[in-house]
Amino acid sequence: KKRRVQLWKIKQFEAKLQSIIMAQGKFTMKPAKKSTGAQRRKTVLAKKKSTKGWKTHKAKGRKLVEYGVENATSKAINKKNEAIVSSKAIGNGSRFFLSDIKETGKKEMDKQNRSQSKRENKRNAKNMDNRLKAQIEKLGLKKK
Repeated sequence: KKRRVQLWKIKQFEAKLQSIIMAQGKFTMKPAKKSTGAQRRKTVLAKKKSTKGWKTHKAKGRKLVEYGVENATSKAINKKNEAIVSSKAIGNGSRFFLSDIKETGKKEMDKQNRSQSKRENKRNAKNMDNRLKAQIEKLGLKKK
């Protein structure tokens, strides 16, 4: 009986060795143990991550007013930047399939053209005025 038990143990040991030695064997190593820092980070992330509901907390009281002002300001800035960029793109000859962006771009381009022509007309008017005065002085028609 002892001999049988010994043979059985030897066969089991050989089977284990075969599974370790064979490349396609069933022997699999256990995954490496994670460090405590990695485990802690994982739990913190799991706690922070919300699964349902709003992803952010709604502001209350004074913060709500501040948030509203900030939000309105950033929206206005984004709208202005979008208009400027779309006007530049339309000026360069790009095509837009979104009609609202196309319209804002055209309006912004017209506004920029109007302001530029106003500035040029002011400069030209001043220069013209000075040139006319100089010519009148040359001709001697200036009233004394």
